[in-house]
Amino acid sequence: MRVNYNFAFKNSRLRQWKRPSPPNLLITDASLQKKIIYIYKEFNLNSALFYPPSLILLISVFTQIVNIFPNRVITDLEMKHQEYVKISNKISSINSSKIRFNNNVKNIDQYFTQATTTYLFTFHLQKSVPTGVQLNSYLFSDNGFDINASAFSIDSLNQFITLIIESPIIERNSVQIAKLNKDNSQVSSNSNIALNFDLELYGQISKIDIKKRENLYEKSNANGLLKKLTRFNSLKLLLRS
Repeated sequence: MRVNYNFAFKNSRLRQWKRPSPPNLLITDASLQKKIIYIYKEFNLNSALFYPPSLILLISVFTQIVNIFPNRVITDLEMKHQEYVKISNKISSINSSKIRFNNNVKNIDQYFTQATTTYLFTFHLQKSVPTGVQLNSYLFSDNGFDINASAFSIDSLNQFITLIIESPIIERNSVQIAKLNKDNSQVSSNSNIALNFDLELYGQISKIDIKKRENLYEKSNANGLLKKLTRFNSLKLLLRS
C-alpha cells in the first residue's frame, strides 16, 4: 500500500512554502479611495474579463432607463384600452337589447296603432243611438262594421245615421245603407211601440293615429287602455333615443 508521507520535513524545521495570495483591499479596513483605485486597477488588468459584461450591463441599464417613460405611457394606454373594451362591450350589449326590444315592439305595435279597439266602437255606438232606435245586432272587426237597428220613425233612423257618420272612429264616406224595410209586425220588447222600420248599416272603421287615440281614450274614461298606450309610446320614444 502506498503511504502518502513527506519524509523531507520529518524532524526538520523546514516548512512547506505556499505562495501568498494578493491582499484583497475590499475586505480590509482600507479607505474608500484606495478601494476604488484597487477596483480600477483590477478592472484594467482584467479588461478582457470585465469589459464585455460591464458593457452589456451598462447597455441594459441605459435601455431600462430610456424605456421608463414609454413603458409608463404604454401601461396607461393599456388601462384606457381595457376600459374602452369594457365600454364597447356594454354598448354592444345595449344595442343588441335595443334591437331585440324594437323587434318585440314592432310585433305588438299593430295592437296599438291599427284598427279601432272594440271599446271605442261600442262606446261611440252607444252614444250614437237616439231615443226611439233599438239595436238588434252589430258586427265589428278590423275590416269594418255591420249594424242592424229598428225604429218607430224614419226621423229617428236619420238621426241615428247622422250620429254614426259624425262618430270620430267611423269613415263617413264609407257608411252605406244595405237595407231599409218597413215592418209593422215587430214590437219592442221594452215597450208596446211598434217598430215600423228595419235598418241595416255598414261601413269602415277609421285608422286612428296615436294622438287622437289618446284623446278618445281620455274622453271615454278608458283609463286602463290609456295607461297601456302611454307606456307603449314612452317605450317607443326611449328606444329611439
